[in-house]
Amino acid sequence: MQSSDIRQAIISISEDSESPGDGRISRPLRGSDGGSITTPESLINRQKSSPGKADSSDEQHLSKDDRRIPRPSPAHGSRSNITSELSESQQSSSWGKADPTASDDERFQSLLKHALPIYLLVPSSNVTARIAWGELSARWNRTAQYEDLLAAAKPIHSLPIEDIDEVPRRTVVMIHCGPKTGSTTLRSACRANLELTCGVPRQWNGHLPEGYMDESKLYPLIRRCADTSHFCAKEIVMPPDVPTYGDVSFVHMFPFRQYDEWARSALKQQHDRGGESGCKKAKKLLEECVPSRMEIDLRKYGKAQLSRFKEGVIKRMSERGERHVFVLYHHRELDETLERLSDAYGIPTLPGSDGRGKEDRPEGTCDERLLDMFHDCFSSGLMELA
Repeated sequence: MQSSDIRQAIISISEDSESPGDGRISRPLRGSDGGSITTPESLINRQKSSPGKADSSDEQHLSKDDRRIPRPSPAHGSRSNITSELSESQQSSSWGKADPTASDDERFQSLLKHALPIYLLVPSSNVTARIAWGELSARWNRTAQYEDLLAAAKPIHSLPIEDIDEVPRRTVVMIHCGPKTGSTTLRSACRANLELTCGVPRQWNGHLPEGYMDESKLYPLIRRCADTSHFCAKEIVMPPDVPTYGDVSFVHMFPFRQYDEWARSALKQQHDRGGESGCKKAKKLLEECVPSRMEIDLRKYGKAQLSRFKEGVIKRMSERGERHVFVLYHHRELDETLERLSDAYGIPTLPGSDGRGKEDRPEGTCDERLLDMFHDCFSSGLMELA
């Protein structure tokens, strides 16, 4: 296919609404101690009270592609299925900035790097929305709350699903875990679920599910455990040497927690684990601006993990026709989000996802000045993630 043909396919898609939230009164949802979620009224008004049914006025805003999993074929004949998720101006602008000497594959991948659809969910108010990665990353700064990202997103009826005339694919939910966002609960739930659904034994002295931080074990495990729908992972990527998943639709879950709140909690964990000794170790690293191997590490924050992981996946979507959906959820609605995905894709729930690991934490934390040192060393990098 010539580049002009691809560009025409991109420009001819349905145009997304690009209007951000209008600032009208918002409704606070469930949440506590500074982590509450608020849904803009303009988004709530566009959602349906009964999941699975859309009223006639909302159907006017929904093309068939709004309910379709983004996917190009290896021959690129279906690239419009991905680009139909994106706004016309985003596509034409990104395409116009692409290197004119680049191949069609390279230009298409460049487009996706900025316009990859990211889905936002607030299950407790039945809200689903979509935003391009480029806009999301630009708005996701130190002070951004989840509702700020929702206000900039386009409300949609539902998550993308399979076409009814296609051969069904197995849905695999990959939960990308990070510190201070429920990872203790998830590790425990995934270990138990692997034993229940695939017979993977839980080692008596191990607290990590198989493949949790090891791609060489995780992806073979996904193939082997065909009856398992949920896999937990941390700081992993999808290397090019991993064989193509032609019969799987991946749903990638990444946690959101307000950045400064996350950093404060991560610093406290150093005190929880080692008391003043743990704080001194953290201080020694921060004095030299050396990244920590523990929780207080920008590389382990949700935005950093999403930014890194999507790079390899975009290439696989473009060249191999793999199917990947990216969901950014508020960490306080983990269990509710998993239930929403279970309903949407017809898969079992993840038992134990409603646990509350590390809910009761000891008193005390490290000196507040260590938090300032962390921000001085690393936090400027948050807005460099693209």
